[in-house]
Amino acid sequence: METDEPKLPESLTRYLAAPSGGVNAPASRPAEHRLRPANRGSAHQALESALLRGFVYVTSGLVWFLVLGLVLRHLAR
Repeated sequence: METDEPKLPESLTRYLAAPSGGVNAPASRPAEHRLRPANRGSAHQALESALLRGFVYVTSGLVWFLVLGLVLRHLAR
């Protein structure tokens, strides 16, 4: 049965076809975890994520303070 939907890009098709490492993945034993080399990229990703999250929180806070200031200025008039 053919549909009128456009085909997915090849990269997305490969991503959807790849087995996920989610809930169905077997749990690894601690001994196996120690034998694997350390993943140095995860520390970098964690730092990058924390910095991005902090930037978003600070920017959001500044916007809220700006809106609050404008509302208070409007009410003072």
